[in-house]
Amino acid sequence: MARGKLKQNKKKPLIVICSEGGKKSSEYYYFRNFTNRDLRIQFSTGNSTDPKGMLEDLLKYIHNEDIASEDNCKIFLVLDTDLNEKRINEIKEIKSICTDNNIEIVTSAPTFEIWYVMHYRSNELKFQTSKDVKRELEKLNGTYSENLDMYKVIKDSTENARKTAKSIEKQFIKESDDLLNANPHTSIYKILDAIDEFNNLNKSK
Repeated sequence: MARGKLKQNKKKPLIVICSEGGKKSSEYYYFRNFTNRDLRIQFSTGNSTDPKGMLEDLLKYIHNEDIASEDNCKIFLVLDTDLNEKRINEIKEIKSICTDNNIEIVTSAPTFEIWYVMHYRSNELKFQTSKDVKRELEKLNGTYSENLDMYKVIKDSTENARKTAKSIEKQFIKESDDLLNANPHTSIYKILDAIDEFNNLNKSK
């Protein structure tokens, strides 16, 4: 028993991400860059695109991969609000289940790509549709597709993006507004915070 536990403790910290599109998503092409010799990043499987279905896929993945046995693990469900009231309500409905299963919901509005745009500027971030965000990103970057590895392009501006995202979130919380209704917003920085936490944990050993 002790020998088995010792082996388990040697496992690298793990971050599990569930995003729409899985390994074909822009989130995958971005976050795969953060895997290193001391940190594992895994994407859950499943084809669902609605919040409830994605959560069900994630829970199955957690069970099948025995994620509960991991000593150092954080799990994120990454969702776009699409500025859609029905979708926002669905996100609210799954919050308690996520909390019970140690899953942190990370939302962006209108879409994940607003995180990329924040690397270019800190204002004029309000868009009406996900397509508008992607069109703007194409203008800013010269080209854009969901399978483009944007990390290599924007990595030097990440701290600026984090500051912008946190500032927007702080303002909405201060005004007692529901972040899910905020346009724009993104909590993607929370995954980066978790990555930093695990990387610093390894450095302190």
